[in-house]
Amino acid sequence: MRKIWLLMLMVCTVMCTFTACSSDDEGDSTPQLPVSGVNIPISAAVGSEVIIRGSGFTASGVNLYLENASKERTKMDAAFSNSGVTFTVPMTLVSGVYNVILTQSGNEWTLGSITLTDADSPITSPSLSNEEVSPGSEVTLGGSGYADGDKIVLKAEGAEAIEISEVTVTADGLTFTLPTDCPEGEYTVNLVRGANSWKLENVVLKVQKAMRVKSINMDMGEMGFLLLKLGYDVEGRLVSATTDDMLLNREFKYEENTITAISLDDTKENLVYTLQDGKIVKATAADKYDETEEFNTWSYEGDYLSSVTNPGDFYEGMNLTFAYNADGNLENFVGDIHYNYGEASLSVIPNTIDPAIAIHLFNLIMSKEDAALAFLLNKTGKVSKKVPVSVVLPIMDWDTGEPTEQTIDMNVTMNNNVLSIDCGPEALMNAYIPKVEITYEK
Repeated sequence: MRKIWLLMLMVCTVMCTFTACSSDDEGDSTPQLPVSGVNIPISAAVGSEVIIRGSGFTASGVNLYLENASKERTKMDAAFSNSGVTFTVPMTLVSGVYNVILTQSGNEWTLGSITLTDADSPITSPSLSNEEVSPGSEVTLGGSGYADGDKIVLKAEGAEAIEISEVTVTADGLTFTLPTDCPEGEYTVNLVRGANSWKLENVVLKVQKAMRVKSINMDMGEMGFLLLKLGYDVEGRLVSATTDDMLLNREFKYEENTITAISLDDTKENLVYTLQDGKIVKATAADKYDETEEFNTWSYEGDYLSSVTNPGDFYEGMNLTFAYNADGNLENFVGDIHYNYGEASLSVIPNTIDPAIAIHLFNLIMSKEDAALAFLLNKTGKVSKKVPVSVVLPIMDWDTGEPTEQTIDMNVTMNNNVLSIDCGPEALMNAYIPKVEITYEK
């Protein structure tokens, strides 16, 4: 009996030994990480390119994810190579610490972590074509780096943010239209792309309700004054321009590409303005002498008026020239009249007559009525953004008889929607520049 027990014990020992050897031969069933030598950057900005160094990333079926603190994962559109993996951090992600997850055939490994920082602004040299606009008008942002899908958010102190998702990206920048109910105020302009946003530096948009010129009073001192009254239709178009002495008395008729200034005075003919791209390019010359002088030609450099000339064979009237500075303000007028601007310069009311032109309106009405009316129609391209602080006029030195220049300070104030420009008695005496008061209405 004892032998039988010993025999059974030996059999069990052999079986156990065989089983243990079989287990060793099968090896560890834990999935093996397919990559090695992994080196992950400590941080990267949202929207930037990230390179993770290492080998084994070309193994089949591998994918890479970034996982936030809430365990939400975002798959990277990654390029795998023998030396590592490259991807661009999606703009949909926000700053924070993310785990870097590698997956393959249902298995996953945490390779490490990376800290994402706020994205750098993608916009270079942002700017505004017009800093003052009215509700419902189009706004153009200059600069480069804009992309389809961008949004604009306007922010003003004490007001709700205004999000504008309908934007158009062009070669010159980005355009959008202000809501018609946009409140007046000064707004910072913010670009939104994905989950990221940036305040555009040095870009402040001033919104104010559209205004138009109601009247212009030209005070000539002892010589009297001239009061010009303007009327508009329901669309805001100029339909009448009349001075109190009826020296100027016109009504306006609008057709597709022309505007006709109809004279209510039988001694004057109608003036026809031809428009192209919203700007006057040809107009009946009020000071014509013969048939070759019938029209004045209006020329532009970009969006700014550069000249009003008459191609007549023997034209002896007044050709006008204009030059604007880099800030978009009228700098030279008729070649020998210059304007200076400074920190004290007031802003011009958008889409109204340029004050730098308005101070010469009396002379234009007297000698070049077609030009005077054109400036009142606001169909002559962009106007200055600021009101000058001084004007340089050509004068005659009575002692030497030689021509010289005189700089005259302009006293400019804005009270109760009335812009007052007073160049003083010397400007009146030397250049017939009156004190001008422009009354605006909303």
